[in-house]
Amino acid sequence: MIRIQSTNQNNNGLTKYLSPVAVWALAFGSAVGWGAFVMPGTTFLPIAGPWGSVIGLLIGAVIMLIIGLSYRVLMERYPDAGGSYTFAAKVLGSDHGFLCAWMLLLTYAAIIWANSTALSLIVRFLFGDVFCFGFSYQIAGYTVYMGEVLLSVAILAAASLICTAGKRLAAWVQTIGAFLLFAGIAVCFVTVMIRRGGFGDITPAFSAQGDPFSQILTIVILAPWAFIGFESISHSAEEFRFKPKRILPILIAALAAGALAYTMLTLCASVAVPDGFRSWSDYIGVLSDIDGIRGLPTFYAAQSTMGTPGLVILGIASFCGIFTGLIGNMIALSRLIYRMSADNMLPKPVGQLDKKGIPSRALWCVAIISMIIPFFGRTAIGWIVDVTTIGATIVYIYVSICAAIIGKREKKLSAFLFGMIGGVIAVIFALFYLLPHIRSQSELAAESYMILILWSLIGMIVFRSLMQRDKTRLIGKSTVVWIILFCLILLVSVSWVNRTTVDHAKEVTQEVQEVHTKLAGQAGLEAHHDSVTQTNRYLDDRFNGFAETVRKNILILGGLLLGALLLIFSIFSIIKKREQLIEAERLLAEENSRAKSTFLSNMSHDIRTPMNAITGYTALALKEDGVPDSTRAYLEKIDTSGKQLLSLINDILDMSHIESGKMELDPAPADLIETFDETCHIFDLQMQAKPLTYTVDHSGVKDRYVVCDKSRLNRILLNLISNAYKYTPSGGSVSVRLKEYEISGSERTYEISVSDTGIGMSKEFAERIFDSFERERSRTVDAIQGTGLGMAITKKFVEMMNGTILIETEQGKGSTFTVRLSFPLAKEDEVHTASDQSENEKIDFSGVRLLLADDNPINIEIASMILTQEGFTVDVAENGQIAADMVGQSDEGYYSAILMDIQMPVMNGYDATRRIRAMSGKNARIPIIAITANTFETDRQEAFEAGMNAHVAKPFNPDELLKTLAACIKEK
Repeated sequence: MIRIQSTNQNNNGLTKYLSPVAVWALAFGSAVGWGAFVMPGTTFLPIAGPWGSVIGLLIGAVIMLIIGLSYRVLMERYPDAGGSYTFAAKVLGSDHGFLCAWMLLLTYAAIIWANSTALSLIVRFLFGDVFCFGFSYQIAGYTVYMGEVLLSVAILAAASLICTAGKRLAAWVQTIGAFLLFAGIAVCFVTVMIRRGGFGDITPAFSAQGDPFSQILTIVILAPWAFIGFESISHSAEEFRFKPKRILPILIAALAAGALAYTMLTLCASVAVPDGFRSWSDYIGVLSDIDGIRGLPTFYAAQSTMGTPGLVILGIASFCGIFTGLIGNMIALSRLIYRMSADNMLPKPVGQLDKKGIPSRALWCVAIISMIIPFFGRTAIGWIVDVTTIGATIVYIYVSICAAIIGKREKKLSAFLFGMIGGVIAVIFALFYLLPHIRSQSELAAESYMILILWSLIGMIVFRSLMQRDKTRLIGKSTVVWIILFCLILLVSVSWVNRTTVDHAKEVTQEVQEVHTKLAGQAGLEAHHDSVTQTNRYLDDRFNGFAETVRKNILILGGLLLGALLLIFSIFSIIKKREQLIEAERLLAEENSRAKSTFLSNMSHDIRTPMNAITGYTALALKEDGVPDSTRAYLEKIDTSGKQLLSLINDILDMSHIESGKMELDPAPADLIETFDETCHIFDLQMQAKPLTYTVDHSGVKDRYVVCDKSRLNRILLNLISNAYKYTPSGGSVSVRLKEYEISGSERTYEISVSDTGIGMSKEFAERIFDSFERERSRTVDAIQGTGLGMAITKKFVEMMNGTILIETEQGKGSTFTVRLSFPLAKEDEVHTASDQSENEKIDFSGVRLLLADDNPINIEIASMILTQEGFTVDVAENGQIAADMVGQSDEGYYSAILMDIQMPVMNGYDATRRIRAMSGKNARIPIIAITANTFETDRQEAFEAGMNAHVAKPFNPDELLKTLAACIKEK
């Protein structure tokens, strides 16, 4: 079954394979990695103690859930690959999408790098120097061994092979790994708590650093770092085997499991204290000086309580944490790259799918780049990993803003509120990490700030390159993005200068203290004086060096900001040139549009004039008595062909109106069920004659009175049912259903579905069905008449009503078109009032005198015969001037109405109408009806502006003309 939505997105080949359990495993496994086993001893307990950490982690999980609610809203609206990038691009534009994606690329890549190198780090603690062999060197104080590099490369290769071997295999491995991860932690926690005396031995409750509130707040600030990855499932939303509406319980379960995992490991580390330490605080205080398993409190707790089995269980759990983190983030990053390449943000070959529907090239690109990173050492990787927190908060800001916009647009208060709350929280997180001295624990290393600056500058360069190659003008529409990015670079640059200055100042201060200590221990006045002199000279040199470092930092800061400004100016210059080109193209397009409108207007007029004769004489001939059956059959075929030709003309004009933006909706109170029935039952006889089983159902509608454009809604229904009728062979079935789909305040969303058991469509054609003049080419279809415009017009009308249209089709089995439209509710009395006003009483036209102004003898003859048969008395004027003279010379009330053609010699219909309206007395108020082949909306407006009362298009429908006359004469 092929499903195509009206957003014109091509079927991208991603298959649905993820069950709810597999999605939970992706979210949980991506969020909880190596850090859960290390951070309790290195970060959580020193900052906030056991209970401060637990409370902070739980609050952090709740905050992440608030942001997760925004993901839920957006996944439901945009269940496509790409996650946050797709959301930002669709809601805010491609420029914002690029910025969001650029931060995501570094964020997910850094998590992959952190997990791959964490394995060798944990192995060092557990098994010593097993992999510390081969060539070695130092980077930033960390010794890199070739054996550990090979270990990281091996686990990256294993994860890549699993991800590319098959989607179901990757999902299975991820699910098993996630369950083993959680189960291993849980088993160790329960055992440690039972054998170590439970929660009663967890003292002190908080750290000695600051008050409990500040400690809890510091842990809460770490929430983006602790839980980042839970949202990675949004990148695979297109591959869910269930509706995105069901994602909220999965997000809750993943965040709850993550919070429990962190909590259990933290409490284990605080309970299992080695001999010789009074409490966890004494143990953690000297942790940096302890090697081996005792240097990892979580593993020591498992070993000291359970022995070797405990160490094995937690070792397997930690390996699963690393491996699920690799697989989960590799899948997320590959889907992001795939979506970006599909949108021309990255080279298309990079994101290409293989025969299994997997973006294997993207996966291997990520893997190969990641295999280079272990050579830089764990310290350098730590700098990059620290940047992920800022990247994640920027992404969370975007997602929350997008959800708030969707909530406001759709009048969903909950989505709007949670989006706004999530956005404010994410901004606060970002400020804590970006602004110096707000909280020391949230400050990054100077190298991390520099990496973020350079990554932002590279992003500008990449974006500029994309703009130069962007033929579709998809990007380069928002200047706000680059103002945001420049402000980010400025803020981070200031933080970098501050951090480097503070670090250098600490070094100098420490050296000064060491010198003072040395002086204090010296004996003898002369020796002391010489030492002081040398020390002062040394200190002067150090302070001069410090000042020089500050100056260098300021110069570097100036250079970075200047580079950013030059890039932004370059981008803006490209945008400016593009805007100038767009303006020139707009003027040319307007000129072409005017030429096209003139051509279509002339063509319409010139075709409708003879068409009026064809349809008029045919209708008159069919009313004659004694017409032979064969002749009647010929006349009926002529009439049918004339209507088809007129339909083609109307479709072309409608598309022209829509594309030029001249068509507008005309909403009014209406009875939806009555409108639905009126349109559907037009096809009753046709369906019976074919024959087809035809069912119409509107039992699912509770609120039937709405405000809508009844005419355009009828057109949507007519086109869909007509298609189903034409493409369903005899003996098949067509079903039309209307149901109330969703309630939102004073609006209701309705779903119209038209299903058939017809010939269906190919995948390729289903993707093009909403394009103008598109028809599938086959022997069956070629025998069916059609213009190729019906579905294009239908889609345009649906979009004008802010609705969606979805196709489900399969060749040989049929098609289902589903339209969802939202309408404000109306009151029943409003609908009845409008209906009463639109109905016309039956009027006896005997003796009613009309003035017919037309220069075409055939049109005069046809109109006169039809009107005379209805009882009218018809006078004729060959042009507008004669018509105005006849009105001016007649007594008041002599003419009940005037039928006025537009294009006439001597004086056209508009000028004749203005002249009549300028007369004195009742004749100035005679109803004037434009009966013309000029049918554009501009023609209608010009007729009304000239003073006409109504507009009837040629070739006219006699019933429509009589209704219009009846309404005008009644008003008179």
